[in-house]
Amino acid sequence: MAGHQTQSRVRDRAERRPSSRRRGRLIVALALAGSAAVVVPTAHHATADDDGPRSTASESAITLSMSVKPGEPVPLQLVTEKSWPQLADRGYRGQGIDVALIDSGVVPVRGLDQPGKIVYGPDLSNEGGIPNLANLDTFGHGTHLAGIINGDDGDQVGGIAPDSRIVSVKVAGATGETNVAQVIAGIEWVIEHKNDNGLNIRVLNLSFGVDGVTTNQGDPLSAAVERAWDAGIVVVAAAGNRGNDHGGIDSPAISPFVIAVGAIESYDSSGKQDWMATWSSGGNRQRTPDLVAPGRSIMSFRVPGSLVDQTYPQAAIGDRYFLGSGTSQSAAIVSGFAAALLSQHPELTPDQLKYLLTRTARDVVRGKTIDGYGKLDASRAAHSSRRARWAPTQDFPRAAGSHVDDAGASWSGGSWNGASWSGGTWSGASWSGASWSGASWSGASWSGASWSGASWA
Repeated sequence: MAGHQTQSRVRDRAERRPSSRRRGRLIVALALAGSAAVVVPTAHHATADDDGPRSTASESAITLSMSVKPGEPVPLQLVTEKSWPQLADRGYRGQGIDVALIDSGVVPVRGLDQPGKIVYGPDLSNEGGIPNLANLDTFGHGTHLAGIINGDDGDQVGGIAPDSRIVSVKVAGATGETNVAQVIAGIEWVIEHKNDNGLNIRVLNLSFGVDGVTTNQGDPLSAAVERAWDAGIVVVAAAGNRGNDHGGIDSPAISPFVIAVGAIESYDSSGKQDWMATWSSGGNRQRTPDLVAPGRSIMSFRVPGSLVDQTYPQAAIGDRYFLGSGTSQSAAIVSGFAAALLSQHPELTPDQLKYLLTRTARDVVRGKTIDGYGKLDASRAAHSSRRARWAPTQDFPRAAGSHVDDAGASWSGGSWNGASWSGGTWSGASWSGASWSGASWSGASWSGASWSGASWA
């Protein structure tokens, strides 16, 4: 361990931007407390004139151009507006890149219903054998994230990488419950089929987390995501919503190889109203988030009749939109930008893309490490893409066992024909009256883990 600490310091000295802190230490050996899902408090809301307590925003902000009041819905246009000239206007739209989303499924609502927008992989959930539920998102989490990544309804939701494809691997049903073995089987499926039937899976989004894992070594989820990383897939994982002072981050984000994402509240495109979300897991001296991205009141697609829709009616915006807060949403934003960058620079390896995103991030909280390298700056990353060639090969200690079979779960084959949504409409009636409608929300806990959505609203 001492050798890796020394190595991290050497790298930080060589690459450090002017700052009063050491950045981006990716050394494992965490000490987490507790394993239950928690109710996350609402972060401090402030206006541009408010002098109340908050983490300071970047001092290098550009002129304000698009903003909303803190606590109001945050449209994806606000998230992408600053980066648009460097990204979408120059062809960084995710074309040719597939993003695997291991989650609760995806419903082809308007904005996700274009032909080829979604490719359905296996449904490993308890609804996989039910024809009118298989692959669909009866929970409401996966569809929200898909909208952030590649949604495009020509109205209020314009995803980060609208020309990318979502490869949906469903592992949770209407209650949001699954288990680690199902998730690992989903990861293995992604690895084995990343280039099958015309697929080109280059990004894997994992918006869930297991608390109480103190190191990647011996952790089955870490072993699985590290194998995906080795297979050329950029793994983006939510850091968790257990608070800035929790003392660690969740698995599989705990693996130092992947991109661990924390959350900020962001209410304008200039960065003047950026501060850390109080519920975002801040890590510790050994492992912190690699970077942070907006994660408060992000507006994306609603799944009418899903569990979160029924449980949190106050999060609905009209008939088609829904607000979600958490490192789940932050991870989806990073996954979208990763797909956008890879569409113009497909030669980048996972190590190179991670290096590019972290070394071009902008500080949010000075003197602390809870924001990792800082806020994702996709425009700066696109403009500085040549820096990726300087990326060292990551050589952190690996999880024990390099194959997911060691965790007791693997993709066992079965049939998959690369089915994709071919267009048309979805009425929301396909699971009307299903028995899950009386299920209660309890933090969406599943076998000691939780989805990394802090709240709905």
